Amino acid sequence: MTWYDPLKRMVAVFLVVMLANLAFAQMAASLSLICSNIKGVVPIVALLLFILAGAIYAIGQVLGSETRARATVWATAMLVGGIIGLIIAASAQFFLTTFINFSIGGANPGVVVDANALCP
Repeated sequence: MTWYDPLKRMVAVFLVVMLANLAFAQMAASLSLICSNIKGVVPIVALLLFILAGAIYAIGQVLGSETRARATVWATAMLVGGIIGLIIAASAQFFLTTFINFSIGGANPGVVVDANALCP
């Protein structure tokens, strides 16, 4: 028997379909948990990045020119990372609700997921 045997192929397709159904059944609950985690953790990490960026920039100004240049680059990168994190946290609910509506609602056009119920 080889890997391309029709029976093996049929069993593989059946297993993939079963796993996909299981995944879609749990998707709304999982994305709700992901959204609440994003809204809870990312702003705290962004605040820490802002504080560390300021501290690294301030410390770098006291040191030599090469270290000052590196500290400025690091601080800028941390500041940009914090801003991107806040943008992600602010838009997480919109993107996850849209994703749920297109994936689950695509099969059932009458199903629309409430954004407040998805990401409290």
